[in-house]
Amino acid sequence: MTSSVKIVGFGVDTLVMNIYPTDSAGVVVKRRVSSELQEELTLLKERAQVEEEDIASRFVFDGGNLFMRTKGSEGFNWILHNNSLTLAVNRGSKMAMLGQVRLSSEYLWTVSNLDKAISDVHLFLMDVFGDAIMLQPSNIDLAVDVVGLNVGTVQDVKEHFITRAQLDDQMPVDILEDGMLDGPDRIKRRWAKITGLPFGARTGQVSALLYDKTHEIKYKSPKKAWFHDIWLSVKDENGSPVWDGKTAVWRIEMRFKRRALHEFKIEKEFHGIENAYDLKERLPLLWSYAAGHVGGGSDDLPDGWLRYVVPTDDTNRSRWPVHPDWQVIQEAFQPVETDEEREVKEQEELLQQVDEALAASSMETTFTRKKPARRLVDGSATPAAPVAPILPLNLRQMVRKRHYAVNMRQMVAQVAGCVITTEAWRPFADGLLPRGDIESDLSVTFHYLCNQVMDYLEEKERDFSKSVHKKRVVYKLEQAAGA
Repeated sequence: MTSSVKIVGFGVDTLVMNIYPTDSAGVVVKRRVSSELQEELTLLKERAQVEEEDIASRFVFDGGNLFMRTKGSEGFNWILHNNSLTLAVNRGSKMAMLGQVRLSSEYLWTVSNLDKAISDVHLFLMDVFGDAIMLQPSNIDLAVDVVGLNVGTVQDVKEHFITRAQLDDQMPVDILEDGMLDGPDRIKRRWAKITGLPFGARTGQVSALLYDKTHEIKYKSPKKAWFHDIWLSVKDENGSPVWDGKTAVWRIEMRFKRRALHEFKIEKEFHGIENAYDLKERLPLLWSYAAGHVGGGSDDLPDGWLRYVVPTDDTNRSRWPVHPDWQVIQEAFQPVETDEEREVKEQEELLQQVDEALAASSMETTFTRKKPARRLVDGSATPAAPVAPILPLNLRQMVRKRHYAVNMRQMVAQVAGCVITTEAWRPFADGLLPRGDIESDLSVTFHYLCNQVMDYLEEKERDFSKSVHKKRVVYKLEQAAGA
């Protein structure tokens, strides 16, 4: 069996990090948010509540001010946000956590370099809380987008997808002896078409979701149409886009929560991912844990928390072979060797051969010997950091353009509805009865509205030009125009 599945994007789609105070040696200590910062955040929140809308703060990240919300959330007194991140802050707790920061999907895909994203956020948070803080990964979602995946019928889904059972109360109890569970938790459909397959409880420490991303964008998240630009940027060997702009793009999303990240381990290598800066190099290991290793584990048998398999007569489902389509997905976060890396590797191998030849003839050499690769338990070399998907250089501008197009369309729809309602009400407001022989004129309605708006602004002592300028500053439109 061969596979027609092609990867058109992969990366971190969600990242939540806990913010802890530390001492000068980097050890976590108990410390409350400074009284000055508490006072500032309290005043901002009170202003937001009085004005009944989010209020801009002095904090700026990724070119945009953070806005204070009118309400906090469970465990957090203050919530600040912009398009790139959401920062939840508390006064301090028994666990010493100062707050929690969530990076948006848009920001993560735009930056595309996880280390840079974490570093930039860390520098920003140091301006907020002071230098002595550390970031601990709390939640992370890894996503792979593919074309050519056909999950088949409802019966196919139930037979071909299996998950590894977890020994806690978040998983079903009807587990067979091989320790595997059949099919997804439920099957989401629209017009009899399968659109989503969730595996494991969303509150579980490890869970997964397979869903039609094109369908989700079209019907639920039109502002995420910038993903189309990412998918179209991926080319085949002939330089043609892999995605035709119409075919369904399926997303495979693997989700890890704090306890899973803490308990995740490779024997003799590391135990737990406690520091956010360790995430990038361990993404291939996290993905392999969830989706399985290409060719199976150290025992050459299929592994992975979730598998898309080819059923056989073997009563032990854990031995069923992995479907070729899933093998492509398993490779998503594995490092891809570039031409430059290949050239350096060849040079190092050549120098290694020269060193060995000179050593055999008992002569000393000053050539640098290649250091042996760190080995894992199964004997394989430690995987290098994953290579980010090829993204268009102007993705940020594309994202803005998509947002503006969707927002403008929604605004036009709202205005159209208001104009129609205004014309329906206008005769009664003027003390007249509408005549059936007179057709409503859109230009007349707009002229009427123009006069009404001018009167309203004059009454409120608001200048139209200044108000427009203020909106452009708030929405960073002038900044985007100069970018």
